[in-house]
Amino acid sequence: MKACDNFVVFIFASCISAYSATVSEKLPDMIGITKEELRPIFISAGLKDTIAISAPVTYNTNTLYYLSNPKGDSIKLDINTSHFTTDYYKETSRVNYENHYNNGAIKTIVSTTKPYNFYQANLSPNIDNKHSDFTIGPLTENDHGNWVLSAYIKGNGGVLRELFQVITIEIVESIPTHAEKAKLIPGQTFEPRFLYPIHDLRSCEIIAPRTTFDRFYDRDRLHLDSCGFRIPNVTKLDEGPWNIIGVGKIVYKGNIYLEIDDENL
Repeated sequence: MKACDNFVVFIFASCISAYSATVSEKLPDMIGITKEELRPIFISAGLKDTIAISAPVTYNTNTLYYLSNPKGDSIKLDINTSHFTTDYYKETSRVNYENHYNNGAIKTIVSTTKPYNFYQANLSPNIDNKHSDFTIGPLTENDHGNWVLSAYIKGNGGVLRELFQVITIEIVESIPTHAEKAKLIPGQTFEPRFLYPIHDLRSCEIIAPRTTFDRFYDRDRLHLDSCGFRIPNVTKLDEGPWNIIGVGKIVYKGNIYLEIDDENL
């Protein structure tokens, strides 16, 4: 579970704690429910960033919003949809209002180092969509993974529908390599790796300077937990920036520039 100051939901300039220390709210009864999936969202952000997202807007004032984190814990979002019934909606939703909705959109990622503007206006200009915004963050390792945003709508005849949207949050952290730059002569072995071991490391990948370059390499058995690699018999074609990607609780990235000195050969 997360501390209250790490996950807040802002509605009408007020906030609620998204998670208590021990309680996960129960979702509505799923028996006989009709489900419909909205377009998924993929967000790449850094540790301690805060993400603001617009929830899908429906024309039903009794819509209930729930958010489930990667661990499966759920909370009810305090989003009031009563003000969404505008003249624009009344004109365009007379036939079957409950089938009209807007996909949620990434609004803004507030970074600890720089702002990322991902605003995607997919709501009617007649709607004050700030009232449907909620935030996730500051991000921790536990926020990496798939979140699910669900909107439960009671339609005609009391039939309950669920509009759900998968929000994948990829947390990427840039970490140092054992050296920013390496200088070798042709025929030597290049051994790039992260500066320090990664806890709970699951996989490693190395990307050569030329994306179409089929280069043989092997893992460095002495530095498996820091994504160590061995690239033997380097040539001038190997010169350039190499990127290391490690996947653990989050995604780690590092780069090192390889210079090949063949002037005296």
